Amino acid sequence: MSDPSASSIGYWLFYTQRCVEYAFSEVLRRHCEERGKPYAITPAQWGLLILLLEKDGLPIGTLSQKRGIDAPTVTGIVKRLEQSGLVERSHNRADRRVVKVYLTTEGRDILQSLLAIVDGWNETLLHGFSQPEREKLLEQLQQIVANISDVGSGTGDRFGLLPEHILHHHIDQ
Repeated sequence: MSDPSASSIGYWLFYTQRCVEYAFSEVLRRHCEERGKPYAITPAQWGLLILLLEKDGLPIGTLSQKRGIDAPTVTGIVKRLEQSGLVERSHNRADRRVVKVYLTTEGRDILQSLLAIVDGWNETLLHGFSQPEREKLLEQLQQIVANISDVGSGTGDRFGLLPEHILHHHIDQ
């Protein structure tokens, strides 16, 4: 009798995600260690830091929405980043419930050094894939997300991350 998981796309996506996350954790940890940092950035922290590099001063709620992580979890990640000196939080003067997160100089420095490392990591992931295969893989992964999200109901992408052509293709079917 063969292993039923051997042909299950769900199993392989889950297993792939776990392997990628573990290996990416090691890449990030090793880079911080080589630079003599007293902290190690995790993949979850990287996800928030890169959002802040794109647009600094995002509220916790926005970080939560863009990463598909609940707000209390994001708050915990931000707290650990703050303890490492990579970000700082600031309460909105008009509404103290709104907390914005900003990169520190240390946060910007480590991100700048990590950008090339992460680009190399992405190349490692896609080794042996042609450019058209890379584009197709990305589109197929986005299609899977669309298939399991509420896109089909016409209410939109759950996290607001899918490209328009995937959204329109799915809604028009």
